[in-house]
Amino acid sequence: MKLILIALVMLLTLVTAALAEDAPLKWGQTDAVLPYTAPGKLAVREEMPDLMTFEDGTPVITAEDWERRRAEIKGLYEYYMYGYMPDGSEENLAWRVADSVLYIDIAREGKSVTLMVPFILPKGEAPEGGWPYYIEYSFWGMSDVVKYAANRGYAGFAYAPYDVASDNAFFLGAFYTLYPRGIHATNRTGALVAWSWGVSKIIDALEQGAAAELGINAEYSLVGGVSRFGKSVAVAGAYDERIKVVIPSCSGAGGLGMLRYSCQGKTFDLSSLNYKNEQGNGLWTNGTCESFSNIRASSEGHWFCGNFLVVKQPEMLPFDQHFLAALCAAPDRHYIVVTGILSEEWNNVEGQTMAFVGAQPAWDLVGAPDNNNMIVHLYGHTILQSDMELILDYCDQAFYGLEPARDLSVMKTNVFMEDSNASDLLKAFMAK
Repeated sequence: MKLILIALVMLLTLVTAALAEDAPLKWGQTDAVLPYTAPGKLAVREEMPDLMTFEDGTPVITAEDWERRRAEIKGLYEYYMYGYMPDGSEENLAWRVADSVLYIDIAREGKSVTLMVPFILPKGEAPEGGWPYYIEYSFWGMSDVVKYAANRGYAGFAYAPYDVASDNAFFLGAFYTLYPRGIHATNRTGALVAWSWGVSKIIDALEQGAAAELGINAEYSLVGGVSRFGKSVAVAGAYDERIKVVIPSCSGAGGLGMLRYSCQGKTFDLSSLNYKNEQGNGLWTNGTCESFSNIRASSEGHWFCGNFLVVKQPEMLPFDQHFLAALCAAPDRHYIVVTGILSEEWNNVEGQTMAFVGAQPAWDLVGAPDNNNMIVHLYGHTILQSDMELILDYCDQAFYGLEPARDLSVMKTNVFMEDSNASDLLKAFMAK
C-alpha cells in the first residue's frame, strides 16, 4: 500500500509539473490530468468574479501577472464552457489557390478534410508587406461588408463555418471528422471552438505561404462575425493570439452578454441616438433577454463543451464574460465589440457593454488602454457598413499611422454608459 501511495504522489507531481509548464493536452486525454473542480460540484459565488484577482485570491498587479492570470482564465473557459482547441501538432496541412478560392487540406490519423474559402483581393498594388485581411464568418458567401473592405485595401475571406462543424448536436463536419467528440473534457469541445478552429486553419495556411502568393500580410488579421458567429469570434480571439483585431458582433448570451446580468424589462433613454418611440420620446424598453438556461438547452447546447451543460446556474461559474473579452488584452492586439439595439433585445445589449467596460483593466495593465473598443448602432443584427468604416479607419491608424477620416472617440463610450442608462452594476464596472 505504501508503494502505491508513493507512486500516486509521484504521478501527481509529474502531472502538476506538466501543467505548470503549459504542456499541451492531447485530444481525448483523461480528466484525471485536469486540476479543476467537477462542474456539478462548483460552489455558488454570489459576488461577481474579479478579473484582476487570481483564483487563490492574489491580486494581479503587473503585466507579467496578467500573462499568468490570462492562462488561468483560458483554462477555466476550456474546462467549464467552450472546450479545448487541438494544438495542431498531429495535423498535416497543405494549401492551394484556384479561381479566387483558398483550398486548405488537413490530414490527421488517416483522415483528411478540405476547407474551401473564397477570397477577394483589393485592386492595385499591395502596400509594403502585403494587404491586411478580413475573415468574415459567412452564411451566404461574400458579403457587401467584405467587398467594402476590399475597396478599402483589405483582402477579404468568406469563411463558411457550417462546413467545419454542423450547427446541431450531431457534431459533424471537418472538425469532428478529424477530432471526434468523446467522453472526456478534452474532447467534448463545442461548435463555437470548432468554428474558431477553422479560422486558425486559414491563418495557418496564410502563414505557410498562401499570404506571400496572394500579396497578403499574414500578421494583419481582422476576424468578424454576427450572432452565434459573433460568439465564436469572441472565442477565436481568446484562443488564437495571432488574430490581431477581434470583432464580435451581436454575440449575446454565450458570447459577450454577461451571464449574471439581464437587461430584460429595463428602460433606456436612446434620445442621444435620435430615437423616438410612438409616444414621441426616446425611451425604449428591452422586452426580453436570452436566459442562461436557454443556451444550455438542446437547440444551443452543442455550441458549448459537455461540462457547461452540467452547470446549473451562472453564479457557479468562476468567471463572467468580461473575462472572455479580456483574454485578448495585449499591446499588439485590438478588440472592437459591435452590436445593435432595437433588434437586439435577445442579446443583452447592456450586458455586452458591461463586458467591454469590465475588460478595460486588463487593457490598461498591458499598456494598451485605447485598444479596447465598442460600436453601438441603433438598428441591425449585423455589422453595418458604417461600422466597418469606423473599424477600417481604426485599423488604418493602428497599422499604418494614417489619420482617421471619422471621429473614433465614439468607439470608447456608448448610450448604455450614459448616467441615466447605466445600471448600478455597470456603474460599478465603470468606476474601476
